Amino acid sequence: MKLENLMVPSFWKTEMRQKYYQLQEDNRKLVVLFPGKNYPCDKPILHFGGASAIQCGYDLMVLEYGYQAARTDLDIHDLQRVIEESHESVQRIISKYNEVVFISKSIGTIVAGEVHGKLDIPIKHLFLTPIKDTIHYINRFKGLVVYGSKDEVFNHELANQIKLDKGTEVIEIPNANHTLEADHAPESVEILSKLVGIYMNFLNEGRG
Repeated sequence: MKLENLMVPSFWKTEMRQKYYQLQEDNRKLVVLFPGKNYPCDKPILHFGGASAIQCGYDLMVLEYGYQAARTDLDIHDLQRVIEESHESVQRIISKYNEVVFISKSIGTIVAGEVHGKLDIPIKHLFLTPIKDTIHYINRFKGLVVYGSKDEVFNHELANQIKLDKGTEVIEIPNANHTLEADHAPESVEILSKLVGIYMNFLNEGRG
């Protein structure tokens, strides 16, 4: 496996280091990780999303946003810049792939939806702990939605606004909050194990 750091200039007067893992030159499957606002891709649920992708035979792009690279906070008015820079990052590599999956968390679910809208290719989505404004993208692009029953940002009422059909599934994790963790560490580890099973099933769909 080859790791390449793609350096992408950012509005935040720094460079984003987009990690790009290639299993082999002729691989045609790609997963892209979109972090949350304050939840980078090295935190548990995204880290193991990436690990699951590699285990299932996908190349992997691990995104960071410009404000994260600059170690500053996001002004929500600059979200469009995050979208544009993520699109530019993904565009650098995506043309060689014919199977693409976006795994996104929280505000990253909006970024993933917007980037998909700019790309004229089919993409599968795994939306982790989405927010209210993500519902539009879920209903447009379909995919798997995972959220916690104790998520203070995305509740059961919002989940009911998602149109369920053949291409869309919603999984509610009992006792999990917006980071898909519980109050007690052992239960959080159990949730993480359950999530890895969800990832593996989702990424292996349609194979064999």
